[in-house]
Amino acid sequence: MPNSYLEEEFAEPYTTWKTAKTPAANATFLQTLQPTIDQGIRMHVGEPNPLITSRARQISLKAIGSYDPTRSRLKTHLFNQLQGLKRINRQQSQIIHMPERLAMDAYHLANYTQELNDELGREPTDVELANRTGFSRRRIGQIRGMRPGVAEGTLTTMLPDSTVGIRPDNKAQSMWVELIHDDLEPVDQLILEHTLGLHGKPVLSNQAIARKLGRSPGAISQHKLRIQQLLNQEQNLSPFIQ
Repeated sequence: MPNSYLEEEFAEPYTTWKTAKTPAANATFLQTLQPTIDQGIRMHVGEPNPLITSRARQISLKAIGSYDPTRSRLKTHLFNQLQGLKRINRQQSQIIHMPERLAMDAYHLANYTQELNDELGREPTDVELANRTGFSRRRIGQIRGMRPGVAEGTLTTMLPDSTVGIRPDNKAQSMWVELIHDDLEPVDQLILEHTLGLHGKPVLSNQAIARKLGRSPGAISQHKLRIQQLLNQEQNLSPFIQ
């Protein structure tokens, strides 16, 4: 790379990332940069902790997008951008009420959600959030304020392009919904979460879900019908019905 200040150790991974810029490429390049990110954390705020590391990765992902190899070394650019961690660390240190544990968990959840959003190129599912944060889905719902789900528990009847619905209005049926949720692909998990308001997720229309996932409302309807077919097997297959 002519007239480039890019360090030799980063040349190949940077070129690979620049060519692809996919969620997988983001994650791979961030892994390569992790020792440098940790060094930047220590420079600005001290020893890394999970939350600060999460925010540092978010900042670094944005930083490599604005990096110009003809103007500076990549490490220098990253260290300059990571100065923002000082403000974030102050905010983290000031969280002592709300109560303290809930406030800190809410702060963690918001930042891990953004980190996964950046890595995946879409909103993370609650399963993905639970795996990253270590929170149970019940805890995630509590952190979100336990927003109510669909009033009648219907999967599709509240939308004009729907024909069938479910009513998870008892414990056994709710457990069946969770069991089906766990077996779905991430896109279908998000559709189910935003349709029933699972784990405190906001309830969204087909159109809003379509915008979030970059698909058509008709495609969302088709996904819902397939999910509904699985949910309808409760009477025959659910282990929770006595």
